[in-house]
Amino acid sequence: MEIKFWYDEYEHKLMVCHLETGACKEIEKPAKIDVFLRAHALTLEDCQYPVESIDCMGLFRKNRTFELLKKLMTNGKRRG
Repeated sequence: MEIKFWYDEYEHKLMVCHLETGACKEIEKPAKIDVFLRAHALTLEDCQYPVESIDCMGLFRKNRTFELLKKLMTNGKRRG
């Protein structure tokens, strides 16, 4: 899953957008920004302009438990 992210110096937050769906998330807490940057081996200076990468932290990963429940509920062969 491809993402694009950059650091907004004015609002002091990291903007992360999922390229496939267009969904965006904001990371505001400095500790979470630090974890995100370490996972991508970057610094804040590297993120002054948009950077494309892979979603290695799974920020836009679907909830697999919900997907399994949805599949079970829509399946016509329910036990009961």
